[in-house]
Amino acid sequence: MFCENCGKQIPDDAVFCTHCGAKQLRTPAPPQTVNRVQQPQPVRPSSPQPSVQASGGVDLITMGQYLIMFLIMCIPIAGIVMLFIWGFGSETGPNKKNFARAYLVMMAIAIGVGILLSIVMGAIIASIMSSMYYY
Repeated sequence: MFCENCGKQIPDDAVFCTHCGAKQLRTPAPPQTVNRVQQPQPVRPSSPQPSVQASGGVDLITMGQYLIMFLIMCIPIAGIVMLFIWGFGSETGPNKKNFARAYLVMMAIAIGVGILLSIVMGAIIASIMSSMYYY
């Protein structure tokens, strides 16, 4: 039987819909007994999938894919190029795209902090060196 409100399949003896909670107005039909033999369904081996599907249809990144991404990012120039491809490419899934963009932002912050600390340390060293007297 199907719900009169949302249209989803519900048990034949249900008074309320298990999906939307709407009360079912019509009386359920009496169960019919059918004498048929069910054939066992053959079990087909599933092929390994590269990514797991979430409930919303979004490709999730597996742990193996994360490890491969980290190994690729260890390669000096290729890692940065791949981050830009993953972060701004059109054929990349949203999880990998968001990860690459976040990694690029963190790299930019780290470079900025490194430059700032270098300037501060250089100013301190220059100050110390200018106050020294050479004989």
